[in-house]
Amino acid sequence: MREGCKIGDDVVVGPHAVIGPRCSIGKGTKVFPFAHLEGDVQIGTFSLVGTHANLRPDTKIGDHSVFGTLSQSEGKNKIGSHVTIHTNCHITQGVEIEDWVFIAPFFVGANTPRIVHGRDYPMEVKGYRVKYGARIGIDVSVMPGVTIGREALIGAGSLVTKDIPDFAIAFGRPAQVRGEVPESERLHK
Repeated sequence: MREGCKIGDDVVVGPHAVIGPRCSIGKGTKVFPFAHLEGDVQIGTFSLVGTHANLRPDTKIGDHSVFGTLSQSEGKNKIGSHVTIHTNCHITQGVEIEDWVFIAPFFVGANTPRIVHGRDYPMEVKGYRVKYGARIGIDVSVMPGVTIGREALIGAGSLVTKDIPDFAIAFGRPAQVRGEVPESERLHK
């Protein structure tokens, strides 16, 4: 662990985990073996960071959240409380994920509308947003600048290319709205 870190009571840091400078880890959080918190990472209370997870600088995670094994946050991201980001997920830079979101394995998000590798034009970063209580199935991809609405449900294997309204059920390649989340499945905040 580096200087300038704030580690709460009852924090468990597994073998070979790396905690970079200026990190803050809240009470009761567990960082599993080989996880890497690069620096300026903030994690709330009673959260879990999985084995071989990588959190790049300026990643913020709330309380009671899970950031899964082999998942990656590219940094400058805000991830809420009671969020589960499952195994093998790639969270690109500049993203907001609100409270009570569930993201299943093999999620990939994009944040640049043009691939600039080796080209002479500026990179434009357009993070996506996942609103309160949304649920995202396995193997979903989300394009830059998209907003997934409050408590929306995105079906497995979907490619989300445009905004999804609150409470919508959407799936397909590209994802299309196919219905509405029933009242009995909605969170009541």
